[in-house]
Amino acid sequence: MSAASPMPAWKPALWGTGQVAIQTYRDIPSLLLLFYMTQLLGISPAVAGLAIFVPKLVWSTTCDFAVGALSDRYRDRFPRRLLLLVGAALAPVALIALFIPPGGLEGDKALHVALVFTAYVTIFSIFSVPHLSIGAELTHVPEEQSRVMGWRTTFLAFGVMMGAGFAPWLIQRFGSGFQGYQIMSVVMAGICSVALILSFLGSREAPMVRSHATKSSKWEALKRNRPYRFLLAAFFAQMIGQGAAYATLTYLLVFKLALPDPFVALSISVVLTCTVQMLEQPLLVRITNRFGSRATFMAGSVVYSASLAWMGLGPPGSLMSFYGASIALGMTNAITWQSAFTRLSELIAQDADRHGGDSHAGFLSSLFVAGEKVAFSLGGTALAGSLLSLSGFVAGKTEQSQSAIWGIALIFALTPAVCNAAAIALMHRSRHADADGARMQGAYEQ
Repeated sequence: MSAASPMPAWKPALWGTGQVAIQTYRDIPSLLLLFYMTQLLGISPAVAGLAIFVPKLVWSTTCDFAVGALSDRYRDRFPRRLLLLVGAALAPVALIALFIPPGGLEGDKALHVALVFTAYVTIFSIFSVPHLSIGAELTHVPEEQSRVMGWRTTFLAFGVMMGAGFAPWLIQRFGSGFQGYQIMSVVMAGICSVALILSFLGSREAPMVRSHATKSSKWEALKRNRPYRFLLAAFFAQMIGQGAAYATLTYLLVFKLALPDPFVALSISVVLTCTVQMLEQPLLVRITNRFGSRATFMAGSVVYSASLAWMGLGPPGSLMSFYGASIALGMTNAITWQSAFTRLSELIAQDADRHGGDSHAGFLSSLFVAGEKVAFSLGGTALAGSLLSLSGFVAGKTEQSQSAIWGIALIFALTPAVCNAAAIALMHRSRHADADGARMQGAYEQ
């Protein structure tokens, strides 16, 4: 794709719809599964966190790498886009199964969820890695890359609205018990399937870049690509904090902020956050092109941490403060996502140029997706669950101690601040290799 033949607007827009499925599929367990396990299944936070984290750490990363490598190697025979259809068929089954109450002995509940979640994350790899790879290869023009990732961030916001806004509303609408979770899973499964089918249709004209790269050449490309390694590490750190905030948000609304109708408040908050996030996309594309993805990422991380602190440390019972923080969160979260994935797209394009057209998009995307999921799980289940237990939180109780309540607030506000500080430091160190808005050819020579 050249600047003389601009990419049709419908292509990144239709491709971007797949992000609705990816975000919904990610956010539902990230936001609701820990709460579901502790409050409905009666599993302790530490055990519940471990049951979710182990499948992601041990199995999900393996699946991501396998899907990325195989989709690179066999792309000429089995196009990546076909994996979106596989996801459209299997993702609804896994989502519904995740919220079927386990039978048998009391001690089997955590194991049941862990086994189902293992299948769940496998299916996630099957469609999330190819989707990101396709987006990185739609164009190699830097200005168009930011537009492609702008559509991704727009539909990401819509996916958050579905997974973190509409899904909790459905649960509360149908009683907040097992029935509510089951009805929610059926409705959201249908949304995921439709989004992946639309994305499949929109990716039909993605250029077929031949890839005959060997396994060793992929790792060699990673070794030479210093900006990518800095980005991967920074995004990993940021996702640990975001995972902790996601996992404790429901607890924050119920116990620390003590909001009336917390699931309704959560739904309204998500609508506000995501509406702002979608409306500001044209401006963010221009800002990213003007100041570069690295600088934009660093600035966005600062204000994103401040937004989470406002929400987590706000006064109890104040809907106005909570909704104001939600609007600020929408403005700042979009900046970090837009800049991070624009930079990823630039670096994948540069890698293809560096290797004479051979694409490592599947491999580099799989590393990024694996890092995101492991970090999100590390922060959202293992870390958040352990810290909740240490703060004195007792599973199943409607009244919690003051130490547990303040523990929730600090996990939500402080953990992301520390993680974002680490991410900013990593991106700052990569400044010598930065050439945003271009291909960063010289970065590989560092």
